[in-house]
Amino acid sequence: MEQCIKYSYIEQKPIEIIYLSRQGQFSQRKILVKSIDNEHLVAYCFSRKQIRVFSLSQILSASRSTNKRVS
Repeated sequence: MEQCIKYSYIEQKPIEIIYLSRQGQFSQRKILVKSIDNEHLVAYCFSRKQIRVFSLSQILSASRSTNKRVS
């Protein structure tokens, strides 16, 4: 997962994450990582169309984004 996050930051390519909010709700987000520190990452969230801060401990999975569309 850490490797995928670094990939998005270095290559400036979107990834998809599954995130557990502080309220206990799961969400799947497509993000573009802008910065990373030991506890958080700052990313553009394509779902919310704004910059968001994500706690690294709340990210359950991360994968490279696929742009394939099913017709």
